[in-house]
Amino acid sequence: RRFIPKGQAIEELSDRQLVQINWYLNSRPLKRLNWHTPIEIFLLNLRH
Repeated sequence: RRFIPKGQAIEELSDRQLVQINWYLNSRPLKRLNWHTPIEIFLLNLRH
């Protein structure tokens, strides 16, 4: 609901809007990840 209003279909969003939402969610630090971003954790796991 934060990015897509209730009742709005995801199909109505442009690819650019979906990429922006995805980037925002994956580039913010999370306490659960010890203040790392999901992107950082993903890249660290790719190396192993």
